[in-house]
Amino acid sequence: MMEYHRITDGRFADLASGLGGPAAVDDLAGARHSKNLLLLGYVVEAWRGDEARQVTDVLIAADRHRPEAIAEVISDPFVGAWLAATARRIRGLESSDIPLDDDLAQLGALAAAAAVRAGIDAETHTRTRGGVVTLPTIGTARPGADGAAVVRVSGDRIAVTTGGVTVGSGDQDWQPVRLLTARRDDLAVAVPLEDANPYRGCYHAPPAERLGTSDVRRWQELFTAAWELLAALLPERATELATGLRAVVPLVTEDVGEARSGTARDAFGAVGTTLPRSGADFVVTLVHEFQHSKLSALLDLMSLHVPGGPERHFAPWREDPRPTGGLVQGVYAFLGVADTWRALRAVSGLEREATREFAFARLQLDVGLRALEQSRELTARGREFVGHLRAPVDRLMGEAVPAAVAAEAAELLAQRRHAWGRYSRVVTSPRSSSR
Repeated sequence: MMEYHRITDGRFADLASGLGGPAAVDDLAGARHSKNLLLLGYVVEAWRGDEARQVTDVLIAADRHRPEAIAEVISDPFVGAWLAATARRIRGLESSDIPLDDDLAQLGALAAAAAVRAGIDAETHTRTRGGVVTLPTIGTARPGADGAAVVRVSGDRIAVTTGGVTVGSGDQDWQPVRLLTARRDDLAVAVPLEDANPYRGCYHAPPAERLGTSDVRRWQELFTAAWELLAALLPERATELATGLRAVVPLVTEDVGEARSGTARDAFGAVGTTLPRSGADFVVTLVHEFQHSKLSALLDLMSLHVPGGPERHFAPWREDPRPTGGLVQGVYAFLGVADTWRALRAVSGLEREATREFAFARLQLDVGLRALEQSRELTARGREFVGHLRAPVDRLMGEAVPAAVAAEAAELLAQRRHAWGRYSRVVTSPRSSSR
């Protein structure tokens, strides 16, 4: 549990309203940065010897020369994912087919990235992983061979050498981080389209391999369309995302027509998603997943529920019974989803679809929140958080929709509840529980 960082009561209430604003997002990002620093110290200590001392020296030099540079690297979401996973491996809480030394050696790539950002010359040692060396926030070299690697940073030149092969920045086998960019009026954003970092595979669907030029162009088109909608219709959410969105990870589309998206708790500010169908769908995905990201960061600072409690709840967006923690996450995310579909009703040509989606999402949200309000597993802060959620949910429930659409949403909810009941009976039957 983090004790240094605090969320003020006012910002806590703002976050519980479903938003929070840029200042609250900055608070959460600052807390996550501190957590990553603590994990970095722990991982460096586990990687003993001359290489660890070399990494420490480079990081100290980068920090002295340009402190904000090292902060940019350490706050990268996939630095967070790597640090958390490696720390768990050191403690024996997580296993992997990849040697632990390979994960520890990523420290050398981290230090090299800090040197690049700070504008200092450096030489560090690391190891390839899957034939690549990734410098977080900078780019990926693909020498092909696996083994020990040396990274040299000199001026604006980066060279990665392993197995007698050297890949320099600008070479064919060097892949810089590409950005999704957008601007509407004074609100601009530039977000890495992360399709190379080996630590990006922390979602329930596999990450896509390096995208081709036409694929990147399509992602950019959809992101531009999404940002136009966000900035025009949901400016408060747009300012949050401009502050806290740190990466978009393309995921593999495993079933044609099925959209997948996710948030990894250790990768604050990153969103994994299959290619959205439209700019509107991209908006919903970004808001949905960033809600999860904010809440996960808040949970680093305080407990909202008793962990591992026996309660199981009906969550209308899933068939399986959900624990209290899962329901808190779902309700918070669906508050963003319902609010986004409400706003998208103003888009010409999207009114019918957005109204149907809004009517169903707000009904799911209200049912989920009512279950939370009855839970005995919320902490005092959790009860306060859930209490703050009621007002924005009631406002959404008070929005007018056609009677036929409301009836359709109620029927869909009844079908979900029936499916949930059927699933619950199967998983709790003597035959299924004996497996």
